[in-house]
Amino acid sequence: MLLLALDTSLAACSVALWRDGAPIADHFVPMARGHAEALVPMVQAVCAQAGVDLAAVGAIAVTRGPGTFTGIRIGLATARGLALTIGCPVIGVSTLEVIAASALLRTDPAPILVVQDARRGEIYAQRIGATPEESTAPRLLAVADLAAAFPERPLRLVGSGALLAAERLGAGATVAAAEVLPQAAVLAGLAAARLQRHGTARFAAPPSPLYLRAPDAKLPSA
Repeated sequence: MLLLALDTSLAACSVALWRDGAPIADHFVPMARGHAEALVPMVQAVCAQAGVDLAAVGAIAVTRGPGTFTGIRIGLATARGLALTIGCPVIGVSTLEVIAASALLRTDPAPILVVQDARRGEIYAQRIGATPEESTAPRLLAVADLAAAFPERPLRLVGSGALLAAERLGAGATVAAAEVLPQAAVLAGLAAARLQRHGTARFAAPPSPLYLRAPDAKLPSA
């Protein structure tokens, strides 16, 4: 199956095509804004690079958050729109899970704790175990609550909040990778594994956004 992967959840725009267990084309461009304008041309570019027609895509993978509100919306909306046109399922994957895999850490029995700085003294966190069953769901926590929420040691810390988390978690928590952006090629591999494990019927409904926190913007009062 040909799988298309999209990520616009953080400070990059990333697109990849995956087939037969490996990426066959991918583009990754760091950017703080402009994802909406860049994403579709990047999809067209990777299809041209791989010499495939977009209509041949059998599944689409997308990061569903947490991340920037605008970025998550752009990625999910584009994935859903393309899937409706092509007639294929959409597989949503946690941005934090993709960050952990994108860090390309060496094999180690110690679990990974992805800690992404959410500002305001809060952090997005997800423990990544050796199997999906050993992993936790992403959550939003006060930095002060990290030690109580994740008492297990050792832990390998990954993400923009790794240095901050290391100070709170103390001995047994080591920074493995502090600045990691999710890669669409890595997302594609994670989604392909889920498709193989569960089948396409599992992903008949499109994924929902994983914001974890309400947006900053407020509706004007009457």
